[in-house]
Amino acid sequence: MRIGTRASPLALAQARLVADALGGGEIVPITTTGDRNRALADKAKWVTELERALVDGTIDVAVHSAKDVPTTLPDGLELVGCLPREDPRDAVCGTLRIDGRPARVGTASLRRAAQLRALGAGGDGAGLEVVEIRGNVDTRLGKLATGEVDAVVLALAGLRRLGREQAVDQVLDDLVPAAGQGTVVLEARTGSQVDLRHAPTWRALTAERACVHALGADCASAVGAYLRGDGTLVAWVGSVDGGTWLRDELRAGMGGTQDDPAALGLQVAGRLLAAGAHDILHAESPA
Repeated sequence: MRIGTRASPLALAQARLVADALGGGEIVPITTTGDRNRALADKAKWVTELERALVDGTIDVAVHSAKDVPTTLPDGLELVGCLPREDPRDAVCGTLRIDGRPARVGTASLRRAAQLRALGAGGDGAGLEVVEIRGNVDTRLGKLATGEVDAVVLALAGLRRLGREQAVDQVLDDLVPAAGQGTVVLEARTGSQVDLRHAPTWRALTAERACVHALGADCASAVGAYLRGDGTLVAWVGSVDGGTWLRDELRAGMGGTQDDPAALGLQVAGRLLAAGAHDILHAESPA
């Protein structure tokens, strides 16, 4: 079994977890467009080369962070499994306030930036200066260490998988995670015999990805979707500046969703669209 993965420390750590779950396999590191140019906005930058390797038979399965996988896959490929989900929440390394003043907070995520800014009206995010920083986990923590920023916001799951949880100073319960955050997924050619689905995680992934797909969100959208353990899907849509946003939640079995995670995702997306999510997602960024 040839297991394709990006070559970053986090991606390799995730690939090793998959290899263990499959009972072994050869890990094949592949450099993606995103590794060569992190400034590109397209979400597919992290997966395209891995998918190409699947199509040409160089690898048998590709390992991704689920939040990096577009909701529409190339013909002939499908998601075939997932590991048990890690904690999907976002975490702060550093501090949001220094001597009473708002912090300079670094993130590369439009979703995180928008939600941090939206916290502003009287919340802990009031006056935060959110700046774009890129690089892997160690690079971003390095920018914190050198004082380039006062805090960085990262996925708690990634920090844990890298053994860097001691760097966490605060967990942001108020932020709605990205669809699939904390989840490692497997992609393979259609008809593959690989099937490694952790049922509760697969259920959450199905609901969250259905919601994001129905919203028409893309890599330039500030959108979060998270299926809580009690079966409630929470979704957030906002403008990049955080000035306009919508949040909705619906529990499975309510509102005509029955007990179907995909239907739940579609229902929540429909409610958000009816409330104006399309206009928020497609509004021009302020000058």
